[in-house]
Amino acid sequence: MSKTEAAIKLYELCKDMDIEETLDLVLNAETQEQQDFFSMLSDFILQKKQMEVIAQKLF
Repeated sequence: MSKTEAAIKLYELCKDMDIEETLDLVLNAETQEQQDFFSMLSDFILQKKQMEVIAQKLF
């Protein structure tokens, strides 16, 4: 599997994660680099949820 294919698969696996799951990843990261990566994933998930709320005018 190429890195591009792996990245696409990773996106598919992660796009529907709960914010709590990503927070757990951040808090349990083994390295600062992992923590940074998981923080970016958490930001992505949060931004996606915010866009859904805005689109539904639930704010």
